[in-house]
Amino acid sequence: MKSILNKVIKGILLSIFLVCFSNPATAQEKRTYQVKKGDTFYSISKALDVTVAELKEWNGITSNALEIDQELIYYIQSEVPAIPDSLPREDTSSLITSPSNSPNTYYLVKSGDSLYKIARENDMSVQELKDLNNLSSNDLRIGQRLAVKSVSVAPVVSQFSDESSPQGKFALYTLSASDNLNSVLDKFEMTQNELQRLNPQIDVNNLKLTKNITVLLPPSKTFENPYLEKADLQDLGSVPVMIYSDSDKGKTTTNGELYNPDNLTAAHSNISIGSIIFVENPSNGKGIYVRINDRITNPGLKLSHDAFRILDLIPNQPQSVSIYTDN
Repeated sequence: MKSILNKVIKGILLSIFLVCFSNPATAQEKRTYQVKKGDTFYSISKALDVTVAELKEWNGITSNALEIDQELIYYIQSEVPAIPDSLPREDTSSLITSPSNSPNTYYLVKSGDSLYKIARENDMSVQELKDLNNLSSNDLRIGQRLAVKSVSVAPVVSQFSDESSPQGKFALYTLSASDNLNSVLDKFEMTQNELQRLNPQIDVNNLKLTKNITVLLPPSKTFENPYLEKADLQDLGSVPVMIYSDSDKGKTTTNGELYNPDNLTAAHSNISIGSIIFVENPSNGKGIYVRINDRITNPGLKLSHDAFRILDLIPNQPQSVSIYTDN
């Protein structure tokens, strides 16, 4: 047993020795760089990720003078990718790659880039970009590789027409200059909390700093009742129907909520507050579920503006609807 233990210990020590003293990743590699027109010690040091003092010491230079085609010696760690023979020049083509085994995308810094510019193009804040790359300053160097968050692969909104927006479908929406938080919430019938949860990486109160957001396309609310025959519903009969007045907006309902004309709610004389009932327009077969949150003294059902519209009811005209509840 002692002999086996000694062999195990020796094996472990040998492995540690090989890692610490034989790993080529810790060795430096000697390389050369050929000076190009416009180069300075500062620009070269930034591109090669070395200091000006190191460059001068390695090459025995005391002045700041450089000559075109002059060869400079520099050293890198062997695990660092080789630096190209010339400094990267301005390139307007996309330099974003997306490794299949990584949740992030990588961006190669080019001339004219800044943290703000890169963050905005990738729907991030500057602080998120710095945190993701462990950056303590705002300095960047040409050729530096930065991790950025992957762009959502949701289909774009323009792929769906207003008439056929699928229910529960997520999509990527490109913000226009006229968009703001309220216009986006109205357009996609979402709450601010829902939008924030779909886009945790951005501040939805400041959409001007964002290019794309993920949204949930609103479902079609005008549909024929497809399930009354099979659903376990109790028919409460036909009742007169009316609509809230425009002046009711923001007034307190019986359960304490403020009346919102865009919510699917209703008032009734005796159906329990909080009950969900199914309302059908018998003239066209359209039906919706509404929640009872208010009381009225007269017979019938008082519907919110949106519920009234969805059922294709006509204002200021005597009409009736059929009411159903869970049996």
